[in-house]
Amino acid sequence: MPETDSEITANRKYIALALRRARGQYIGSRTSQLSGIPQSTLYEWSRHDAYVPDFEDATPKAWSYRDLVFLRLLAWLRQRGMERGLASEQVSNLRTQISKGFEVRYLFADRRSLIFEGEQTDHRSGYSILPFNDIADLFRNFDLLEPIEELSGHQTRLWAPDLQAPSSHTRISPFVMAGDPCITDTRIPTSSIHALSTERGLRVPEIIELFPGLTRESILDAHKLEMRLRRETPLESFAA
Repeated sequence: MPETDSEITANRKYIALALRRARGQYIGSRTSQLSGIPQSTLYEWSRHDAYVPDFEDATPKAWSYRDLVFLRLLAWLRQRGMERGLASEQVSNLRTQISKGFEVRYLFADRRSLIFEGEQTDHRSGYSILPFNDIADLFRNFDLLEPIEELSGHQTRLWAPDLQAPSSHTRISPFVMAGDPCITDTRIPTSSIHALSTERGLRVPEIIELFPGLTRESILDAHKLEMRLRRETPLESFAA
C-alpha cells in the first residue's frame, strides 16, 4: 500500500535524525551498491580526505547510512562542476552542522556555491542569491531526504536505490539490521535472499518454507533488487 502523507512525514523525520549520528554500517562493496559511487572512488576519496567515512578506522573500513547520503551529495556537487576540494569542504561543513542539530532538506548548488533551503547566502564564501524565489531557476536542487536515483559521469551511468524504499517490498532503516535493505515489516535482509538463491540454489517455494511469513512477491522483489544492486542477471530458475 502507498504511504500516507503522515507516514511520509514521519519517515522523513526519522531519516533526518539518522543523519546526525553514525548509524548503520556498510563495507566498501555494499556502500558502492547503495550509494551508486564506484568502490574505487570511495577509497580514493577516503585516501585523499575528500570524504572520510564514519568508520574510517574500522577493519575493514566501513561507511554509515548518513555517509551514503553525503557521498551522493559530494558526487552531485562534482557533477554540477564544483571543484573537488570545494565540494568536499561544503559537504564536510553541512555534515558538521547537521550533527549539531541543524535541519535542512533541500540544497541548491552551482559551480561555486552550496546554499541551504530558506537561506540566501553560501556559508563558505558569503555569495548571495537574490531574490531567493528565483533560486530554483538559477541553481539545481538536491533533496537530502529523497536521494537521487541516478548518478551520471562522463563515461558511465550508475544506478542507486532510494535509501528509504529501494523497491516495492523492501525498506532501509539505519536502525534495523545495521541499515541493510530488508523485506518490508521483517528483519530479513535482502542479501540473505540473494545468498539463499545464488549460493545454496534455493528457489522461491523453498525460501517460503524457511520463512513462512514471506510472500512469493516479496521474495522475488528482494531477489530482483539484490541482482540489480550487484549488476547481476536475475536467475530465471529462481521463481520456479
